[in-house]
Amino acid sequence: MDHPKISEDYLESASFFDIFNEEDYFLHDKTVEGEFVEKQIINHPIIEKTIFEHVTFSECDFDKLELTDVIFKGCDLSNCLLTKASLYRVEFQNCKMIGVNLDKSYFNNVLFKNCLMDLGNINQANLKETSFESSSLKDMSFNENKLKQVFFDDCDLNKMTILSTKLKGMDFSSCRFETIDIEESGIKGLKVNAEQATFLARYFLGIKVSY
Repeated sequence: MDHPKISEDYLESASFFDIFNEEDYFLHDKTVEGEFVEKQIINHPIIEKTIFEHVTFSECDFDKLELTDVIFKGCDLSNCLLTKASLYRVEFQNCKMIGVNLDKSYFNNVLFKNCLMDLGNINQANLKETSFESSSLKDMSFNENKLKQVFFDDCDLNKMTILSTKLKGMDFSSCRFETIDIEESGIKGLKVNAEQATFLARYFLGIKVSY
């Protein structure tokens, strides 16, 4: 997976609100730290080669957000509407993203690491070379997605809903869930551990496994 192409030596300290200085809502080559951005509504904001650290985006609506070579560190994007977003070489590290909505978005080389994404929505999306690492995806809606080289490592998938999505080539064996809403037609080629296999056998076939 390709990482964001950012040279921190060339970044300037800025405010997120500088995006309003450009007619096309464009922010680039910046570092933004410790800001609180509340209930902002921007259609098609474009952000490139920028690092956000400890920035809170509270209930913002950024429809058709376009991110290229962007890193979020310790940020809060809970309950933000980021529908129809395009994400290219983007990393979310140690971010709180409860209830975030990324429906109908395109992901290419995207990393979610140590993120809290419970109750989030990623539906009708196209994900390519995307990794979820050591993150919580409990109660997430993850339906009607197209996946290519998507990885889940050490994630909590409990009560996740995964419908109308082919999981061939995916590996859930290092992840955890007590229950998950999933379709039998979608699990062909999915790698799971023994405990998960027992759940799926019981879920789909009513098989009881004794030890």
